[in-house]
Amino acid sequence: MNPTIKHYHIHAQALDEQYQQVTFEQVHASWRPFWPEGNDRICKVLDVGAGNGADAIWLAQRGCDVYAVEPADAFRAIGESRSQSLSVTWLSDTLPELSVVNQLSVRFDCILLSAVWMHIAPSDRARAFRKLANLLAPNGKLVITLRHGTFDDARAAHKVSVEEIEQFAKDHALQVRLKTNLIDDALGRDAVKWQTVVLSLPDDGSGDLLTVRHVIVNDSKAATYKLALLRTLLRIADAHPGAVVDSANKRVSIPLGLVALYWIRQYKRLLDTDAGNGMGIQQNSDSNKGLSFVKDEGWGKLKHLAADDLAIGTFFYGEEAIALQKAIRDTIATLKSGPVKFTYRSEITTPLFAIERNKTKTQSSVVVDSAFLQSFGVFTLEESLWECLSFMPVG
Repeated sequence: MNPTIKHYHIHAQALDEQYQQVTFEQVHASWRPFWPEGNDRICKVLDVGAGNGADAIWLAQRGCDVYAVEPADAFRAIGESRSQSLSVTWLSDTLPELSVVNQLSVRFDCILLSAVWMHIAPSDRARAFRKLANLLAPNGKLVITLRHGTFDDARAAHKVSVEEIEQFAKDHALQVRLKTNLIDDALGRDAVKWQTVVLSLPDDGSGDLLTVRHVIVNDSKAATYKLALLRTLLRIADAHPGAVVDSANKRVSIPLGLVALYWIRQYKRLLDTDAGNGMGIQQNSDSNKGLSFVKDEGWGKLKHLAADDLAIGTFFYGEEAIALQKAIRDTIATLKSGPVKFTYRSEITTPLFAIERNKTKTQSSVVVDSAFLQSFGVFTLEESLWECLSFMPVG
């Protein structure tokens, strides 16, 4: 048994008496505006490291449906005995696995880690945070209280910081809603201070922010290209809100050439910039392996141009015009076989994006206008997702 869990099991009775000296209101006053409440619907709460059940009981009395996780058997038994008449489900589970909780297939409106994070080894924290973030419902809150101070017994106390939590939040597309200053210990221990961090999973009401987050934080095939495509669409939605050329069946279509052009502009700033070695920023761990859309007859003949040279309204002729059309076609081929194919909601048969490609004849001179960009075909996505991207901030 883990030494920390064993300590809580052996000393459950003494710790219970100590914890009963303070109330939920005293311990958790710092995040009061975010306290969950049942009201007109059932608010599902996950209390990880529930101990003697004091928090779980208080939350259940406010109308919440609480799942209390406590791996120390004696501690869990105390909590179970006091909450039999309440909506509290007790589970024996531990971080970073949370295997029992994950089997429930439940998403939570609030996840509380009170006096738990300091017990998690730094090497396990990234995995633990990922598990917790993926258990949140849209607009759900993750509340973590950070204990600063050591123990004089067998319990583990690893260093904690708000900065670490903020970085994990950034990695998993969660918003920081609250971070408190250091506050005194409710039990009056001089050597112990506390901080609270409240994080939330954004929700735009349609579920599309959750979809975007899923694409961002879940690595799978063509993961890098997926992020690049999302960024490309975000730039287009910001700069060209009127780019939609067709709308039907709750889907919108934008010029396929416009998507390819913005993709090229985006990567040009990485590939054709001197990173100190006469080359651009390396995009593959294998330096001998290039990107599929970077070919000699297309991209290779545009290297002398800057990203801003590929602007709407620009006139190209001769070799540059031919190379631009080749680069756009190569990019479209990459998009179709990579991120468009492998970005989907639940399975590959429900893709988020679609491409309808037109065959085009190479011209010796072109103007980068709407007609030129539409000539390559259309890129289609859900109307609600397009609107979601239109409202997202561009950094």
